[in-house]
Amino acid sequence: MVNPSFAIINQLSHDQSLKWPTANWPENKLELNDEDFNKIIDYTFSTKSSETLGRTNALLVIQNGSIVYEKYNDPINQRTKLVSYSMAKSYIGLLTGIMIDKGFIDSKDEKNLLNEWTDDRKNISIAHLLNMQSGLDFVEEYDTNGRSDTLEMLFGKGRFDQASFASSLPLKTITPGMKYNYSTGETNILSKIIKIRLQEQNQDYQKFISDNLSNKIGLKNTIFEFDDSGTFIGGSSVFANARDFARFGYLYLRNGQWDGETIVSKSWIDDTRKPAKHTHKMYSNKFWMPHPAFTRGLPKDTYYCAGFGGQYILIIPSKDMVVVRLGETYIEDDEVLENLSEIISFFEDMI
Repeated sequence: MVNPSFAIINQLSHDQSLKWPTANWPENKLELNDEDFNKIIDYTFSTKSSETLGRTNALLVIQNGSIVYEKYNDPINQRTKLVSYSMAKSYIGLLTGIMIDKGFIDSKDEKNLLNEWTDDRKNISIAHLLNMQSGLDFVEEYDTNGRSDTLEMLFGKGRFDQASFASSLPLKTITPGMKYNYSTGETNILSKIIKIRLQEQNQDYQKFISDNLSNKIGLKNTIFEFDDSGTFIGGSSVFANARDFARFGYLYLRNGQWDGETIVSKSWIDDTRKPAKHTHKMYSNKFWMPHPAFTRGLPKDTYYCAGFGGQYILIIPSKDMVVVRLGETYIEDDEVLENLSEIISFFEDMI
């Protein structure tokens, strides 16, 4: 077994004895009659955990290509579409990889991205936008008492063309790439760039997503929200049920392959699993990973999508596992990741 603290764990191929989960997820639900496991699950889904976990609406565990555990909190059920919030950013990460694979974007190093960026913003690269290093003066706050570019973009004067609102902001740093600054705005800017490049290819953005992602992996219960400018609100707005969110994670767990077809190159997946420079070793291509010194109990090879309110898609190669947790967690120092770490510890390592 490879120690995940020393190397990136290899990801297994799909179990060929199972159907790909395009239409339906194979189910091999485990009967975990472990007293400690049942205790943590009861705690997770009860009001006893409200002060540390908020409310857990859905928990779905995929291992070896099958659903091995699934639970919902009434009235949420298997069919309920819930909002991704910032997990949507990871979808932009995937779409960027697909665009590079197809040659619609030259590379992560490409600059001169928008015609209106005639000043030093012309030096902002795709990589800067992917890894929150554009240097734009975007304030990611959710408090209405002060400046909040996020709220102004989502609900104020920027709501009809969110990417243009964000791209109009000046640079805060001397040059791009100097500093990590989490920004929903620059994810929407990257979405706008994808739209522009597709228009240059005479391709419709929504149809591109359908043809190259949704139809390929069976996202039949997923909605991608677009603003009035025709740009996918990639910073925050995917709506899906837990099983569709799991399909997205499973695509990454399977190195971008799906039922004999490459959706995105393995090199893109590999690049996503390595933290980008100047991101505190925690971020790459719109995905998070545990800090090496503060894993919250997660296996060190974990990488994940994360959204406001405790939305998570965890991808754990050492356990051949995808975990989806959806909830309503509005606590500043919540313990959701620690809770998930405890739950997944009951499942065996697969590599």
